[in-house]
Amino acid sequence: MAFEDKLVQKTYYTTFVLEDDKRHPIGVLGDLFFAEQKKELSDLSMIRFAQGEAYYDCQDYEAAIFKWENVHNELEPWAKKNMADAYFELDLYDTAENIYQTITTDSPILNTEITLQLFGVYLAQGKYQKANQMILNAVHMNPDYPNVTKLARAFFENQEDWNHAIELATNEAIRTMSNSWFNTLHSYIEKGYTKYHDPAFFAPLLTVLAREHDSQFEKIVVELWGDFQHQNSYLPWLRVLNQEIIEAEFGVEDYSVLSTLYNGAFLDLLIGNYDFSDVENIVPLLLSAWQKVSSSVPLFVSTAILSWNDLFPETLSSAIVEKAEIDLSKVNHNENIFKESIEIFQSIRNWAEENQLEVQQGIEWILHDESTDEHERNTTLLTTIKKSISNLLEQQEQMTLELSESINVDSDILARMQGSINQMQDLEEENVLVIEKAYSNIKKEIIADLEKTIPKMIRESSEIIKEDSDFGKIHLELNREMNDRIHQYLSNTIIPIFIRSLEDWISFSQQELTKCQDQITGWAYGFNALLGEEKLTLECDFKIIEDWKRDIDRMTSSVHIEKENILLRRTPSQVILKGAGKLLGAIPKNNAILANTYKSYIQNDTYQETTNSIISKFFRQFELLENSIGRDVHIFFRSPLSVLKQTVDEMNEKVVSQRSDLAILKSNPELFRNRLSLYEVRLRQLEWINYSKRIYKESADKF
Repeated sequence: MAFEDKLVQKTYYTTFVLEDDKRHPIGVLGDLFFAEQKKELSDLSMIRFAQGEAYYDCQDYEAAIFKWENVHNELEPWAKKNMADAYFELDLYDTAENIYQTITTDSPILNTEITLQLFGVYLAQGKYQKANQMILNAVHMNPDYPNVTKLARAFFENQEDWNHAIELATNEAIRTMSNSWFNTLHSYIEKGYTKYHDPAFFAPLLTVLAREHDSQFEKIVVELWGDFQHQNSYLPWLRVLNQEIIEAEFGVEDYSVLSTLYNGAFLDLLIGNYDFSDVENIVPLLLSAWQKVSSSVPLFVSTAILSWNDLFPETLSSAIVEKAEIDLSKVNHNENIFKESIEIFQSIRNWAEENQLEVQQGIEWILHDESTDEHERNTTLLTTIKKSISNLLEQQEQMTLELSESINVDSDILARMQGSINQMQDLEEENVLVIEKAYSNIKKEIIADLEKTIPKMIRESSEIIKEDSDFGKIHLELNREMNDRIHQYLSNTIIPIFIRSLEDWISFSQQELTKCQDQITGWAYGFNALLGEEKLTLECDFKIIEDWKRDIDRMTSSVHIEKENILLRRTPSQVILKGAGKLLGAIPKNNAILANTYKSYIQNDTYQETTNSIISKFFRQFELLENSIGRDVHIFFRSPLSVLKQTVDEMNEKVVSQRSDLAILKSNPELFRNRLSLYEVRLRQLEWINYSKRIYKESADKF
């Protein structure tokens, strides 16, 4: 056993014990220590080191530490490490850690041991981040050290640290070419742990596999492909793989499973799920790599190369194209492309519908045509698809023109509609003012009549005062007479006049609103003509007229007129007159004077306050109608205004969307052409397959 191996295993002390010596090693070492101590130039460090190991073996860690503390020769770094090991065994982790960290040595083995022991310390303390760093250091420092990589793998798996586990398995597979590490990596890939890794990480692995371990190459590639295929890293994976295959020198000529995956990848890239620039950059390398791994089954890769070269010449080397032509000329196959051709046609039709285009060519007649042979049927179908693609390209150009024209037309309609909205809002406010003013004029005429007539009626009521009147109660009789006359006037004169005026007002309002409806209907007719459809129905709400009629009928059929306290207001003059009446009424000779005084008083008052009170109370019953006029006129216009505004919003969204589409078309005029070019590549591949089958058959028939 090598010297450092004994130091690692703490068995250096066995070199001091003879095989036939039956004594305990501690006793043997004690005798040697005593003998050495007697020498004039004694060197006790080696024996002390060995004694420490023997005590450690007996789990007497304190004695071991004491011995190792006094080692001061070349074994001192090992002695310190062993001291730390003893503290570790005593669960004194901080002390052990401090000692490990103070050791300085050039020995790779000792450095590895220290790193592994620190890993153990941190693991025991649950300090997994530090433990992780130590095991990574150990693997980097000395991966061949016994159990280092196994220990690392177990730790990473236990921590479910799949990134480091994958890196370890990959690096060790590359370094050792060991099947056990390839199998470990396989298990990680199968469980999906690698799918979030950067594909570029596996480039060195692929290089090594292709050069030295081609039996594992396809298996690993296929497994990684499955992980990356449905991730955002799919295209980066294809780039990495293509480059590796192109640069590699294989020990075998064909990988059938990998070739099938390449065929699927080529078709995936043509269906429009990726940016054209990415497809354009990746396909030439993909075809080069595919050709390299498909030597024994060249039909699909050769036709793919030739079809791509037809549409994108000079993106592939002439050598690759020439090989594809040669390989295709030797292929005998029974591929029937009819089903694939139908699928392409349906895919084109679906894409066209999504982009507001129309496939004008139909294939139903081909599907039911059984009169021709297989080749002619396929050729007819492929020709029909080709015409459809050409027609779609023409439609795309026409679509740009139509889109521009549609934007101009819709923008013009939008401007007109917005103008109509502004006009309708002006019309609305104008009618509010006109109809409110018409009502206000009626009210003013009634008020003028009331202000003129009521004071006159009150004054004329003085005619009931006679010399023989009971002047003690005359004010009560007068107040009653005045209210009766006012009541008769309001009921028999004012209310009928007011009703007729309101009827005229409703008729006038209806006429004004009907004019508005006629104007708005004209707008709707004009807009529908511009839009080419009966889209707008701008109906105003004439129900407000019926509501007004009902309200007026209800309010005027039961007008309640409160009696006024005209002569009972207790003003100073009235109080005097009332007192005088009671006082003088008892003296007959004063009745004539008193009667004249009463008449004079009544006839000389303005009765402004009473008139205002009567007017206020009379019109209070009609305030609800008056206050609702403006709101009701707004309701009349609400529906057409709402319809116009909603239509403007919808058309504005449409124009914004159209402008966006047009901007895309103008900024990237190749957008449609590129997509159709990919369809053409697939179409050309089927044409090449169809062609090669016919040529091979014709050639075979000659012989």
